[in-house]
Amino acid sequence: MRRAERAYLAGMAVAGCLVENVKPYLTPWLLSLGIPVSGGRAELPRRYCRYSPKTLLEHIYFIKGAFETHGEFFVGDPHGGGVVVIFKTGARRLAVSLRLAGLNPLVTTDEGGNRKFIVLYSGRDVRRFLKVVKPVVEEAAVAKLLGLCTQSS
Repeated sequence: MRRAERAYLAGMAVAGCLVENVKPYLTPWLLSLGIPVSGGRAELPRRYCRYSPKTLLEHIYFIKGAFETHGEFFVGDPHGGGVVVIFKTGARRLAVSLRLAGLNPLVTTDEGGNRKFIVLYSGRDVRRFLKVVKPVVEEAAVAKLLGLCTQSS
């Protein structure tokens, strides 16, 4: 297995080896690797839960795996009105990888202080995230707000 693939799987496992909400487009790939997937859940081998990326390319794939499993674009930012990137985990390894990619993540909690999140607020960080990580954007409305749709219909 290539190092980038290992880093992507480790990003998926950044919040634990039991991965919830596996995207449907990842299921055939995970099954081809021998990782069982059922009901949108996958249990990754322990080696991915302890993995730490070493090269810049590994950090990028680690971030991509974490975003496509635990992240989303949020359009209702009350502070600036732009699109923000939210990771539904506060994993320290992910924050380090984001910083090494030149981004400024904010590690925060929900209102009750129970769950940690990592958020990219600034427009510069969101643009750099899109340019460097190249995540899958599933919603057309979000893609349009991010400037990824150049043609009008």
